[in-house]
Amino acid sequence: MKNKRTELKVSAIRSGTVIDHIPAENTFRVFAMLNLESSTNHIYFGTNLESRKLGKKGIIKISNIFFRPEEISKIALVAPHATLIEIKDY
Repeated sequence: MKNKRTELKVSAIRSGTVIDHIPAENTFRVFAMLNLESSTNHIYFGTNLESRKLGKKGIIKISNIFFRPEEISKIALVAPHATLIEIKDY
């Protein structure tokens, strides 16, 4: 029997923002609130990923984009416990 793959690896981004621990049901809402559908930057996202904290979670990685405080406040409305990490020159 072949080994079943249990994880998917996504490339690290050199510069940009990672929004992690989004409640799975709000991943697309966060995506839309930040108008990411019109972005030409690389965007990686997943939803319904296993999470010890939430059971299921979403994550969004956006290269070369950093959010203003008012945009971060929007995220907090639908994902108050989300983690936002800015990556610069990785």
